[in-house]
Amino acid sequence: MAGALVVYLFPSTVQQIGLSQWIVALVLALLVTDYMRRLLRRHLDGYTGDGLEATQQVSEIAIYARLAASIPFV
Repeated sequence: MAGALVVYLFPSTVQQIGLSQWIVALVLALLVTDYMRRLLRRHLDGYTGDGLEATQQVSEIAIYARLAASIPFV
């Protein structure tokens, strides 16, 4: 939902970032999700509702941070 809102509100920024940067951001989110899965499994022996919420938040922050870092500044 948030990604669709960004595309709608800032279409020129989305075009400036480029497809390769979007792919890198998604791969980063997958790596963060896998890390959180391992962490939760090791410490809690599985997922909880709070763990899933934290995983979603950390993955979303990773995507936004990567995309923000790839915006070309003039």
